Amino acid sequence: MATDNEKISRAVDETLKEIEKSAPEEFAKLNANQELKDAIIKEARKSAKEEVKLAREFSEQPDIRQRLAKYLPEERIQLIEESLSVPTFRVEITKKPTGKYWVEFTREGEVFLPGIEIVTSADVETISIFQKASIVVEAVFLVMQVVGIRVSVSESAMRATVEDTVRAIQNSSQMQRAIQAFITAWNEAGGSARRKAVALFHLLKDTYAAGILWSTIKSLCSEMTTVDWLKTAAQVSAMLIAALATDGAALIAKIALVVLGAHDFAKKLLNLAQLEEINQTLQEESNQESSSSAACVCQ
Repeated sequence: MATDNEKISRAVDETLKEIEKSAPEEFAKLNANQELKDAIIKEARKSAKEEVKLAREFSEQPDIRQRLAKYLPEERIQLIEESLSVPTFRVEITKKPTGKYWVEFTREGEVFLPGIEIVTSADVETISIFQKASIVVEAVFLVMQVVGIRVSVSESAMRATVEDTVRAIQNSSQMQRAIQAFITAWNEAGGSARRKAVALFHLLKDTYAAGILWSTIKSLCSEMTTVDWLKTAAQVSAMLIAALATDGAALIAKIALVVLGAHDFAKKLLNLAQLEEINQTLQEESNQESSSSAACVCQ
């Protein structure tokens, strides 16, 4: 079994490999500047060390906040508690008097994306993929705030991030399966904070494995300087790699601290369930119309 130091060193090494693979231009700049490289390694090591250390504390189900307070300052704990209350955008589904459904996408009370009237299953699919993308992006926000990074993202940067994530999901059957597995696990968890946290941990793990974590962080941090982005990416990556090496003990505990109060986030899952029901109704109506048409032809 690997020692704590081995887990930390591996997290740092893997982080540098991820930077090289996902951001080759930035990695070249990093190699050309030893002072910057040392600073990035220091940030990665610090992040990994914290996660490995906390994993020992959370090997059993504890009083999460009280135990975190032994290692983290109050402002860090508050940042974790706020981590799923930073919405990418909200989706509101309303049924019109005509029987059709109208969907609005808003952010901070303003229109974020054009509204869509649901007429076909294709409309449902479009809305669903955007809702799933918002879940992935907010999961990445979560892990960023867990390591102590608060990012202010402009509307244009958020829109670009969401659209990039939509494309990434559409192009990855692996990620599509991961999101569906997350939805199932979240719904089956009921009121269990730990089980919901485990579901989110596995989604983050799969997002990392699919390479989407890095692209999402880069997109969210597009308005940062290269140095700040590298530090952010290194901290998040090292923490997540360390979390994977410790079976997610500390990260799951941190997520469990916030999931039951994450009402906006939970609403996204409810929206997906409603969209599935709407799609089923559309398909039934389509089948009935096809049957009626066939009957008319036979007559």
